[in-house]
Amino acid sequence: MNTFLTALFNGTSRGAIFALVALGLVLVWRGSGVVNFAQMGQAMFTTYIASTLIAHGNSYWIAFIVALIAGALLGGAVDLFVMRPLHKHSHSSLNATIPIIASLGILGVLQAAAGMFWAGEERGFPTPVNSLGLSISGKVMPFTAFDLFVVGVVLVVLVLTTIFFTRTGMGLAMRASALNEEVARLSGIKVHYMKVLSWMISGAASSLAGLLVTPATNLSPNSLDLILIIGFTAAVVGGLDSLPGAVIGGFALGLVISFVNVYLTPENVFLAILLTLVLVLIVRPQGIMGSKVGRRV
Repeated sequence: MNTFLTALFNGTSRGAIFALVALGLVLVWRGSGVVNFAQMGQAMFTTYIASTLIAHGNSYWIAFIVALIAGALLGGAVDLFVMRPLHKHSHSSLNATIPIIASLGILGVLQAAAGMFWAGEERGFPTPVNSLGLSISGKVMPFTAFDLFVVGVVLVVLVLTTIFFTRTGMGLAMRASALNEEVARLSGIKVHYMKVLSWMISGAASSLAGLLVTPATNLSPNSLDLILIIGFTAAVVGGLDSLPGAVIGGFALGLVISFVNVYLTPENVFLAILLTLVLVLIVRPQGIMGSKVGRRV
Protein backbone atom coordinates (compact mmCIF):
# COMPACT_ATOMS: atom_id res chain seq x y z
CA MET A 1 0.00 0.00 0.00
CA ASN A 2 2.85 2.39 0.83
CA THR A 3 4.35 1.77 -2.61
CA PHE A 4 1.02 2.52 -4.26
CA LEU A 5 0.59 5.75 -2.29
CA THR A 6 4.14 6.82 -3.17
CA ALA A 7 3.41 6.34 -6.89
CA LEU A 8 0.06 8.10 -6.54
CA PHE A 9 1.38 11.19 -4.77
CA ASN A 10 4.50 11.48 -6.93
CA GLY A 11 2.37 11.12 -10.06
CA THR A 12 -0.08 13.75 -8.89
CA SER A 13 2.71 16.19 -8.05
CA ARG A 14 4.49 15.73 -11.38
CA GLY A 15 1.19 15.60 -13.25
CA ALA A 16 0.31 19.03 -11.87
CA ILE A 17 3.47 20.44 -13.46
CA PHE A 18 2.78 18.69 -16.79
CA ALA A 19 -0.74 20.12 -16.67
CA LEU A 20 0.70 23.65 -16.34
CA VAL A 21 2.99 23.10 -19.33
CA ALA A 22 0.14 21.66 -21.41
CA LEU A 23 -2.11 24.53 -20.38
CA GLY A 24 0.45 27.06 -21.63
CA LEU A 25 0.80 25.24 -24.95
CA VAL A 26 -2.97 25.09 -25.46
CA LEU A 27 -3.36 28.80 -24.66
CA VAL A 28 -0.90 29.77 -27.38
CA TRP A 29 -2.28 27.23 -29.85
CA ARG A 30 -5.83 28.48 -29.40
CA GLY A 31 -4.80 32.11 -29.54
CA SER A 32 -2.24 32.04 -32.37
CA GLY A 33 -2.28 28.60 -33.97
CA VAL A 34 1.36 28.07 -32.97
CA VAL A 35 2.90 25.18 -31.06
CA ASN A 36 5.33 27.13 -28.90
CA PHE A 37 8.36 24.85 -28.64
CA ALA A 38 10.23 27.70 -26.96
CA GLN A 39 7.94 27.53 -23.94
CA MET A 40 10.23 25.63 -21.58
CA GLY A 41 13.20 27.63 -22.84
CA GLN A 42 11.35 30.67 -21.52
CA ALA A 43 10.74 28.80 -18.27
CA MET A 44 14.42 27.85 -18.00
CA PHE A 45 15.56 31.43 -18.60
CA THR A 46 13.22 32.93 -16.00
CA THR A 47 14.12 30.22 -13.49
CA TYR A 48 17.78 31.20 -13.92
CA ILE A 49 16.74 34.78 -13.15
CA ALA A 50 15.02 33.60 -9.97
CA SER A 51 18.03 31.48 -9.01
CA THR A 52 20.35 34.47 -9.49
CA LEU A 53 18.16 36.68 -7.30
CA ILE A 54 18.16 34.06 -4.54
CA ALA A 55 21.94 33.66 -4.82
CA HIS A 56 22.28 37.44 -4.26
CA GLY A 57 20.38 37.28 -0.98
CA ASN A 58 16.81 37.95 -2.07
CA SER A 59 13.98 35.87 -0.62
CA TYR A 60 12.46 32.94 -2.46
CA TRP A 61 9.13 34.74 -2.80
CA ILE A 62 10.63 37.87 -4.34
CA ALA A 63 12.46 35.69 -6.87
CA PHE A 64 9.26 33.70 -7.44
CA ILE A 65 7.19 36.78 -8.27
CA VAL A 66 9.93 38.33 -10.43
CA ALA A 67 10.23 35.09 -12.42
CA LEU A 68 6.49 35.00 -13.10
CA ILE A 69 6.49 38.63 -14.24
CA ALA A 70 9.57 38.00 -16.40
CA GLY A 71 7.85 34.96 -17.92
CA ALA A 72 4.76 36.98 -18.81
CA LEU A 73 6.85 39.81 -20.32
CA LEU A 74 9.01 37.37 -22.28
CA GLY A 75 5.92 35.62 -23.64
CA GLY A 76 4.43 38.94 -24.75
CA ALA A 77 7.72 39.99 -26.35
CA VAL A 78 7.94 36.75 -28.34
CA ASP A 79 4.48 37.40 -29.76
CA LEU A 80 4.98 41.10 -30.50
CA PHE A 81 8.48 41.02 -31.96
CA VAL A 82 8.69 37.55 -33.53
CA MET A 83 5.36 35.84 -34.09
CA ARG A 84 3.29 38.87 -35.07
CA PRO A 85 5.61 39.91 -37.96
CA LEU A 86 5.91 36.30 -39.12
CA HIS A 87 2.14 35.76 -39.15
CA LYS A 88 1.76 38.64 -41.62
CA HIS A 89 3.74 36.58 -44.15
CA SER A 90 2.41 33.14 -43.22
CA HIS A 91 -0.88 32.83 -45.08
CA SER A 92 -0.07 29.82 -47.23
CA SER A 93 0.01 26.29 -45.81
CA LEU A 94 3.79 26.21 -46.32
CA ASN A 95 4.47 29.54 -44.65
CA ALA A 96 2.16 28.62 -41.75
CA THR A 97 4.93 26.38 -40.43
CA ILE A 98 7.38 29.29 -40.20
CA PRO A 99 6.20 30.52 -36.75
CA ILE A 100 6.54 26.98 -35.39
CA ILE A 101 10.07 26.73 -36.75
CA ALA A 102 10.75 30.18 -35.32
CA SER A 103 9.75 28.93 -31.86
CA LEU A 104 12.47 26.28 -32.13
CA GLY A 105 14.90 29.06 -33.07
CA ILE A 106 13.84 31.07 -30.01
CA LEU A 107 14.46 27.99 -27.85
CA GLY A 108 17.99 27.76 -29.22
CA VAL A 109 18.59 31.48 -28.65
CA LEU A 110 17.39 31.29 -25.04
CA GLN A 111 19.53 28.24 -24.32
CA ALA A 112 22.57 29.94 -25.88
CA ALA A 113 21.88 33.13 -23.91
CA ALA A 114 21.63 31.15 -20.66
CA GLY A 115 24.96 29.55 -21.51
CA MET A 116 26.49 33.00 -22.06
CA PHE A 117 25.03 34.71 -18.98
CA TRP A 118 25.41 31.83 -16.54
CA ALA A 119 28.23 29.89 -18.26
CA GLY A 120 25.93 26.91 -18.76
CA GLU A 121 26.22 26.38 -15.02
CA GLU A 122 24.19 23.53 -13.58
CA ARG A 123 22.76 24.55 -10.24
CA GLY A 124 20.20 23.44 -7.71
CA PHE A 125 17.08 25.36 -6.78
CA PRO A 126 15.57 25.73 -3.30
CA THR A 127 12.09 24.88 -2.14
CA PRO A 128 9.94 27.21 -0.02
CA VAL A 129 8.89 24.32 2.23
CA ASN A 130 10.41 21.07 3.48
CA SER A 131 11.14 18.53 0.77
CA LEU A 132 11.47 15.57 3.17
CA GLY A 133 8.67 13.07 3.74
CA LEU A 134 6.04 14.40 6.14
CA SER A 135 5.89 12.72 9.53
CA ILE A 136 2.41 12.10 10.95
CA SER A 137 2.11 10.37 14.35
CA GLY A 138 5.71 9.23 14.05
CA LYS A 139 5.15 7.64 10.64
CA VAL A 140 6.88 9.03 7.56
CA MET A 141 4.34 9.56 4.80
CA PRO A 142 5.04 8.89 1.10
CA PHE A 143 4.72 12.56 0.22
CA THR A 144 6.41 15.81 1.19
CA ALA A 145 5.28 19.29 2.10
CA PHE A 146 6.65 20.43 -1.25
CA ASP A 147 4.45 17.88 -3.07
CA LEU A 148 1.42 19.39 -1.32
CA PHE A 149 2.69 22.88 -2.15
CA VAL A 150 3.02 22.01 -5.86
CA VAL A 151 -0.43 20.44 -6.10
CA GLY A 152 -1.97 23.28 -4.09
CA VAL A 153 -0.41 26.02 -6.23
CA VAL A 154 -1.45 24.32 -9.47
CA LEU A 155 -5.01 23.78 -8.24
CA VAL A 156 -5.26 27.46 -7.28
CA VAL A 157 -3.96 28.44 -10.73
CA LEU A 158 -6.45 26.13 -12.43
CA VAL A 159 -9.36 27.53 -10.41
CA LEU A 160 -8.31 31.12 -11.14
CA THR A 161 -7.87 30.29 -14.83
CA THR A 162 -11.33 28.74 -14.97
CA ILE A 163 -12.90 31.78 -13.30
CA PHE A 164 -10.98 34.10 -15.63
CA PHE A 165 -12.15 32.36 -18.81
CA THR A 166 -15.75 31.83 -17.72
CA ARG A 167 -16.60 34.81 -15.48
CA THR A 168 -14.67 37.82 -16.77
CA GLY A 169 -15.17 39.94 -19.86
CA MET A 170 -11.52 39.72 -20.85
CA GLY A 171 -11.50 35.95 -20.50
CA LEU A 172 -14.63 35.61 -22.62
CA ALA A 173 -13.10 37.95 -25.20
CA MET A 174 -10.01 35.71 -25.36
CA ARG A 175 -12.18 32.66 -25.90
CA ALA A 176 -14.15 34.41 -28.63
CA SER A 177 -10.93 35.53 -30.35
CA ALA A 178 -9.59 31.99 -30.28
CA LEU A 179 -12.79 30.54 -31.73
CA ASN A 180 -13.29 33.00 -34.60
CA GLU A 181 -11.12 36.06 -35.15
CA GLU A 182 -13.35 37.69 -37.76
CA VAL A 183 -16.52 37.45 -35.69
CA ALA A 184 -14.63 38.66 -32.63
CA ARG A 185 -13.38 41.72 -34.55
CA LEU A 186 -16.90 42.47 -35.75
CA SER A 187 -18.01 42.29 -32.11
CA GLY A 188 -15.52 45.03 -31.20
CA ILE A 189 -12.89 42.79 -29.59
CA LYS A 190 -9.27 43.85 -30.14
CA VAL A 191 -8.00 40.45 -31.21
CA HIS A 192 -4.32 41.44 -31.31
CA TYR A 193 -4.46 42.42 -27.63
CA MET A 194 -6.06 39.07 -26.79
CA LYS A 195 -3.26 37.23 -28.58
CA VAL A 196 -0.59 39.08 -26.63
CA LEU A 197 -2.46 38.32 -23.42
CA SER A 198 -2.61 34.60 -24.26
CA TRP A 199 1.17 34.57 -24.81
CA MET A 200 1.72 36.42 -21.53
CA ILE A 201 -0.47 34.05 -19.52
CA SER A 202 1.26 31.11 -21.20
CA GLY A 203 4.67 32.59 -20.34
CA ALA A 204 3.72 33.03 -16.69
CA ALA A 205 2.35 29.46 -16.52
CA SER A 206 5.57 28.16 -18.08
CA SER A 207 7.69 30.06 -15.57
CA LEU A 208 5.61 28.64 -12.74
CA ALA A 209 6.14 25.13 -14.08
CA GLY A 210 9.89 25.77 -14.25
CA LEU A 211 9.99 27.04 -10.67
CA LEU A 212 8.04 24.03 -9.40
CA VAL A 213 9.91 21.30 -11.30
CA THR A 214 13.49 22.60 -10.94
CA PRO A 215 13.95 21.66 -7.25
CA ALA A 216 13.63 18.00 -8.33
CA THR A 217 16.21 18.40 -11.13
CA ASN A 218 19.32 20.53 -11.42
CA LEU A 219 18.84 23.68 -13.50
CA SER A 220 20.80 23.89 -16.75
CA PRO A 221 20.10 25.37 -20.21
CA ASN A 222 18.70 22.03 -21.43
CA SER A 223 17.21 20.70 -18.20
CA LEU A 224 13.55 21.40 -19.07
CA ASP A 225 13.53 19.98 -22.61
CA LEU A 226 12.08 16.66 -21.43
CA ILE A 227 9.31 18.49 -19.55
CA LEU A 228 8.36 20.21 -22.82
CA ILE A 229 8.08 16.86 -24.64
CA ILE A 230 5.87 15.38 -21.93
CA GLY A 231 3.81 18.57 -21.67
CA PHE A 232 3.24 18.62 -25.43
CA THR A 233 2.21 14.96 -25.33
CA ALA A 234 -0.20 15.78 -22.50
CA ALA A 235 -1.72 18.60 -24.57
CA VAL A 236 -2.23 16.26 -27.54
CA VAL A 237 -3.68 13.53 -25.31
CA GLY A 238 -6.09 16.00 -23.72
CA GLY A 239 -6.90 17.84 -26.96
CA LEU A 240 -4.93 20.80 -28.30
CA ASP A 241 -7.99 23.04 -28.34
CA SER A 242 -9.20 22.17 -24.83
CA LEU A 243 -7.96 23.79 -21.61
CA PRO A 244 -9.65 21.15 -19.39
CA GLY A 245 -8.19 18.49 -21.68
CA ALA A 246 -4.68 19.87 -21.10
CA VAL A 247 -5.17 19.49 -17.36
CA ILE A 248 -6.53 15.95 -17.68
CA GLY A 249 -3.70 14.96 -20.03
CA GLY A 250 -1.08 16.39 -17.67
CA PHE A 251 -2.31 14.54 -14.61
CA ALA A 252 -2.87 11.34 -16.61
CA LEU A 253 0.71 11.29 -17.93
CA GLY A 254 2.08 12.16 -14.50
CA LEU A 255 0.37 9.11 -13.02
CA VAL A 256 1.42 6.86 -15.91
CA ILE A 257 5.07 7.89 -15.56
CA SER A 258 5.03 7.50 -11.78
CA PHE A 259 3.46 4.03 -11.77
CA VAL A 260 5.79 2.80 -14.51
CA ASN A 261 8.79 4.10 -12.54
CA VAL A 262 7.64 2.41 -9.34
CA TYR A 263 6.26 -0.91 -10.61
CA LEU A 264 8.35 -1.44 -13.75
CA THR A 265 11.61 0.32 -14.67
CA PRO A 266 12.51 3.91 -15.69
CA GLU A 267 13.62 2.54 -19.06
CA ASN A 268 9.97 1.78 -19.87
CA VAL A 269 8.73 5.32 -19.25
CA PHE A 270 9.02 6.58 -22.82
CA LEU A 271 7.39 3.42 -24.16
CA ALA A 272 4.50 3.95 -21.72
CA ILE A 273 4.11 7.58 -22.82
CA LEU A 274 4.10 6.54 -26.48
CA LEU A 275 1.55 3.78 -25.88
CA THR A 276 -0.69 6.19 -23.96
CA LEU A 277 -0.53 8.69 -26.82
CA VAL A 278 -1.20 6.05 -29.49
CA LEU A 279 -4.13 4.49 -27.60
CA VAL A 280 -5.80 7.84 -27.01
CA LEU A 281 -5.35 8.92 -30.63
CA ILE A 282 -6.78 5.61 -31.89
CA VAL A 283 -9.88 5.97 -29.74
CA ARG A 284 -10.21 9.77 -29.99
CA PRO A 285 -7.95 11.32 -32.68
CA GLN A 286 -8.90 14.81 -31.46
CA GLY A 287 -7.81 14.01 -27.89
CA ILE A 288 -9.82 13.25 -24.76
CA MET A 289 -11.55 16.65 -24.64
CA GLY A 290 -10.82 17.86 -28.17
CA SER A 291 -13.59 19.11 -30.45
CA LYS A 292 -14.82 16.99 -33.34
CA VAL A 293 -16.66 19.76 -35.13
CA GLY A 294 -15.50 23.05 -36.62
CA ARG A 295 -15.24 26.04 -34.36
CA ARG A 296 -18.24 28.25 -33.80
CA VAL A 297 -19.11 31.37 -31.88
